[in-house]
Amino acid sequence: VESPQLHCILNSNNVACSFAVGAGFLAFLTCLAFLVLDTQETHVAGTRFRTAFQLLDFVLAVLWVIVWFVGFCFLTNQWQHSPPKEFLLGSSSAQAAIAFTFFSILAWAGPQPSPSPELPSSSRPSARPFLPTDIPGLLGFPGPPKR
Repeated sequence: VESPQLHCILNSNNVACSFAVGAGFLAFLTCLAFLVLDTQETHVAGTRFRTAFQLLDFVLAVLWVIVWFVGFCFLTNQWQHSPPKEFLLGSSSAQAAIAFTFFSILAWAGPQPSPSPELPSSSRPSARPFLPTDIPGLLGFPGPPKR
């Protein structure tokens, strides 16, 4: 039976189709908010703010790992219960959404990079400005001498 109405390829479950898009959009907004907060960190030098900021960052990372894990399980379950021959278009999009949720788990749960001790930070003021030539080997320049 052909119908002009669009149906979700994941077991005709509209919640499953909109989950990855909604969660991805909210995660993107979270990342933008933390980017803005990170740029303002130098203006607020209090250690209480920095500690609260790091704690909030950790809590949200754990929360997003849980959201993406639940989403991965939900989307895979709906994909498993989808009739194989009913939908001819969209199967690669569904597989991409499932792969995105899986790799989002790894991205949010992965180790976070720590600041390099060689690069200046906002907590350690530098006597001179940081230049790209300060990174050894960048642009073919040897970098500053070690003291």
